[in-house]
Amino acid sequence: MRVPGALYAARGRTPQNEKDVPFQEILPLRLKNTVSGKADSGSDVACLQEMGVLFACMKDNEFVEKYCDKEIQKFQNCFKCYMDRKFEAKKTINQGVVQPGNNLNYKQLNKYMRRFPNPL
Repeated sequence: MRVPGALYAARGRTPQNEKDVPFQEILPLRLKNTVSGKADSGSDVACLQEMGVLFACMKDNEFVEKYCDKEIQKFQNCFKCYMDRKFEAKKTINQGVVQPGNNLNYKQLNKYMRRFPNPL
């Protein structure tokens, strides 16, 4: 007589004994002293809401700009504020000032990690 597989599935699989599987260290269990800058190269979208409202207005008015002056002005103000913030952030990064917090870019983080290297 054959036992159906559903009876085994209800009980689940028994966990493997940890003593039967010894730990093998393949890579060293420590962090590197540097981080790559790949994550910082992502695209940041500025003024997406204002741009959407502007395009909706342009579509409704058959792309005649004189009917969407208010939306154009809001978008330009938003973009100007965004560029000012980006310029200030870039200026502080280029000065090399490392401020404590969780918003460090990869250059600041590498500079901070050089002060406290991981022992080999």
